[in-house]
Amino acid sequence: MAPMPVLDLPPGYVFRPKARELIQHYLAPKALGGYVAPGLVAEGVDVFSAAPDALPFSRSHRRENGEVWGYFFAARPAGERTPAPGGCWLSYGPEKAYRGGSGGGEAVAFRRKLAYYVASRDGGGGVWARTPWLMAEYRLNKGVAAFRCARPGPEANMDCVVRKVFTKPAVPPLPARSSDVETTGSKSNYPSADEEAGYSGEEQARKRARWA
Repeated sequence: MAPMPVLDLPPGYVFRPKARELIQHYLAPKALGGYVAPGLVAEGVDVFSAAPDALPFSRSHRRENGEVWGYFFAARPAGERTPAPGGCWLSYGPEKAYRGGSGGGEAVAFRRKLAYYVASRDGGGGVWARTPWLMAEYRLNKGVAAFRCARPGPEANMDCVVRKVFTKPAVPPLPARSSDVETTGSKSNYPSADEEAGYSGEEQARKRARWA
């Protein structure tokens, strides 16, 4: 399949759903063969075929502070160690489970974390240095009752995943001042997927718009 172009959103708009929104509105419909809005989660892009800084990120998802992020569908989960040009993606830390309803019951999806490493210039052979590039990979628990009872479409693929490839800001955003909170009423109700995963700080609500 030819890669589907990444949608460049109008100035002031970004696509940055919560992890649960990403699972419910993008990963699950895609896995079941249903409709998914085109261009927001890129299709046909192998994130392991290029160094992360060469991936097709939307212009609206690049910040002056060095932060970059983008979302990519893939047919199946990555391995624990996956080579990429110039380096290697390595899985680390425990998986996070997302449960249905109010948090009880079976896990409907999982998230795991990967980091991009390159060969260290200061060390000998086999020494790797971690880079600022990170990945959150979301997969469904296809054996859960909710999916066993579903009626997949002809394009269904219950093994597919969504990957968020991103960097943290080089300079963390300043905390909102009390005047900012008074102006906006509260902090943003829409933290990003990597914020829920514990990766980066929250942007000020007055500087961000959400579009999905």
